[in-house]
Amino acid sequence: MTAIDTKLKPRRKQARPVWDEEPTLAAKIVKALFLICYGAAIVLPIWAVVATSFASEESLASAGGNLLLIPTDFSVAAYQEIFDGGALTKSLILTIGLTAGGTALSMILTIGAAYGLSRTGSLLHRPLLMLVLFTFLFAPGLYPSFLVVQKLGLFNNYLSIILPMALSAFNLIVLRAFFMNSVPTELLDAARMDGAGEFRTLFKIVLPMSKAILAVIALFYAVGYWNIYFSAVLYVPGLETQPIQVVLQRMLMSTQGLPGAAANVSQYQSSAPDAALKMAVVVCTIIPIVIMYPFIQKHFTKAVITGAIKG
Repeated sequence: MTAIDTKLKPRRKQARPVWDEEPTLAAKIVKALFLICYGAAIVLPIWAVVATSFASEESLASAGGNLLLIPTDFSVAAYQEIFDGGALTKSLILTIGLTAGGTALSMILTIGAAYGLSRTGSLLHRPLLMLVLFTFLFAPGLYPSFLVVQKLGLFNNYLSIILPMALSAFNLIVLRAFFMNSVPTELLDAARMDGAGEFRTLFKIVLPMSKAILAVIALFYAVGYWNIYFSAVLYVPGLETQPIQVVLQRMLMSTQGLPGAAANVSQYQSSAPDAALKMAVVVCTIIPIVIMYPFIQKHFTKAVITGAIKG
């Protein structure tokens, strides 16, 4: 074969990996159907809860008390019952207060501890870090935690809900790693040379550069306080006003005929349809998180991955 024949011979198309090939029409259709079914499996239950919360008593009666996708008659009686200043309103306000106060306290403690432990030359740096890591690896049991709350005189006190979860070792370690790896040491040294103290350095330099990780950790704490259930059942059973998650659980128990449920839910009975009222409470418990999450989502990758892996 001559050189001319070699030049004229067409080159073989280089084979590409299977995952780099252009998907066929059938593959695109299958992917589209899968995404549609997956999205429907997520959206339809939420839509059914919202639609049922706005359903009238006649619509629920015609559906046999089941969830509705398209109610024939709309009614806001369930939401009026929640926000009319009764027991449900007090429970919702209590949950909002616990979430706001608990999140603020947790952020103050976590930021202070993480910044102190991120400075390797701080007082008792290594023993305190080992103590935090020990609690992270070996969590206390249920019975010892209950005894601590009882001996401190916090039983049937709302502080017993906030204080045991006020400081998360996981969030502390993530925030400490972010402070150490993502805040330039040269910038901190320059601030000290200019005469800035630790508090001024923290508030003027470190925190403004850590807005992403702070937003994520605040969301973690807020979701934990908002969804508080077991601690409330365990530590504050004698208080009249309970967090909204406990109220919802008691309302659901009352419809299942479980022993003792009627006495627990008697104060939450109303003129609104039972199914609509329960679904309205469910909507009130998920709406705050649904509203907050889109604003925080963009910070997740930048904050958590950078703080936990970098370095």
